[in-house]
Amino acid sequence: MSGFALAAPAAGFYIFAAFVQWLVATGRRQNSRGLVRSCTAIAALLHIGYVAATMFKGDEINLAFLQVGSLISLVITLLLLFSSWRKPVDNLLIGLLPMAAVILLTASIFHQIVIFTELSYGLTWHILLSILAYSTFTIASMQAVLVMLQDQHLRKHQTRGLVQALPSLQTMDVLLFEMIWLGMILLTAAFAIGWPHVIDIKGQHLIHKVAFGCIGWLVFAGLLFGRYRFGWRGVIASRWTLVGTGFLVMSYFGSRFVLEVILHVSPL
Repeated sequence: MSGFALAAPAAGFYIFAAFVQWLVATGRRQNSRGLVRSCTAIAALLHIGYVAATMFKGDEINLAFLQVGSLISLVITLLLLFSSWRKPVDNLLIGLLPMAAVILLTASIFHQIVIFTELSYGLTWHILLSILAYSTFTIASMQAVLVMLQDQHLRKHQTRGLVQALPSLQTMDVLLFEMIWLGMILLTAAFAIGWPHVIDIKGQHLIHKVAFGCIGWLVFAGLLFGRYRFGWRGVIASRWTLVGTGFLVMSYFGSRFVLEVILHVSPL
């Protein structure tokens, strides 16, 4: 089965699940958690099939720009799917599932191949932890957007629609920092494991990746310090989260896009 044959129905289920959840969030439909989860799970299974068919072959792994983006969107979906069983994160699906659908379709249409073989144990763990960290911070950035919107609505004394569909602002704030702490642990571990593999930072085309990654780490470290020392939360915390995530996106996807798409250079 071709990659597109798996990607197209997966994207359809993603979009449908996001649409149903949007109807629930706006009060146009009764709670449909079972339907939303089932459609998301079916899409994720098809997505797993796509990733297995296009990224892994024997001891080879395709780490092209779009393929890695597809894998990260899959991890985001799975994290949200499992988290939704015990945490009120259902409305994050409204923004993240369409994103997963678009990335998946784009990857299947514009299929790229950048093959890596015989990756070391340490480098494999670095890649896996980095993907988990980026996925967690992406979810946190969507949570930050919802916190900002919720705060804005409450300041205007608008308690219907979005605000009514979300947990309390305090609960949303706690969830945001739980995601940030998890992301920081994963990102720090990825940095620690990956650093010994940096032999020639210029020759390996890692200057921009390392620079933006370190800035992103410092932004989140500053946010956690501000939370501990000054009690930062709400809009302030959300803005720091979006800035930090932006630097991490530039660290990986920005550098990979320039190297692979513009310069046609295979990263080492």
